[in-house]
Amino acid sequence: MTRAALALFALLAACGGRPAGYADADVAAGATLAADPKVFVLDVRTPEEHARGFLKGATLIPIDQLSARLSDLPADKSRPVLVYCAVGGRSARAAKLLAADGRTAVTNLAGGIVAWTAAGRPVEKPAP
Repeated sequence: MTRAALALFALLAACGGRPAGYADADVAAGATLAADPKVFVLDVRTPEEHARGFLKGATLIPIDQLSARLSDLPADKSRPVLVYCAVGGRSARAAKLLAADGRTAVTNLAGGIVAWTAAGRPVEKPAP
């Protein structure tokens, strides 16, 4: 990520603002997005959290590695991304970072996987 993008991200985070291309979704809207094969589902929790259950098809990139691993995301920055964490805080930061990096369709799952499971939505478990 360029220094300018990092500076923009820091400014937006400090101000609480949302860059263009960022939105929040409740569980129902998140489920619709997660079911779309065109949507890249991104889990920004820790590997230990991910191992307890994750959204189907999710890619794990912990929040503390995200800025260094932006190249692991789809090259097409217009491809929709649904990002989630445990309760929505880390994923909101991640969504802002991705939008500041030029992604045009980033959605944060409000309430995270906690809200997801509370709504009775399914999670996947890693193969034993």
